[in-house]
Amino acid sequence: MALIPEDIITTVLELQRRLLAIIHQATATGFTIFQNYGETETTLIALEDFDNIREKAYTYYSRFNTLLGRIAESQPIADRAILELLNRSIAEAQAIIDAAEASIREEKRNFNLP
Repeated sequence: MALIPEDIITTVLELQRRLLAIIHQATATGFTIFQNYGETETTLIALEDFDNIREKAYTYYSRFNTLLGRIAESQPIADRAILELLNRSIAEAQAIIDAAEASIREEKRNFNLP
């Protein structure tokens, strides 16, 4: 495997953990809203927002799996382009996670959920 600094691997794995949590929170919150309020114009908008959140989170989760796998197969060193994509994906995922967490908190407030 091409060598990746341990702190980058740790960062990616932590981001994946947080992305999984986002997928879970978006799914659970959407389910609770649907169960409590049914299908209304307002809930449909919220549920669509949760679908978008889940899709983005899953996209980055999968991207990290692919990138780490490709880097692991690289010998003797990883291609510069894939390392740049990994660094860009880390920054983008951090921003997406922050935005997703804020959106979930806002929807919970909108529907008076804990």
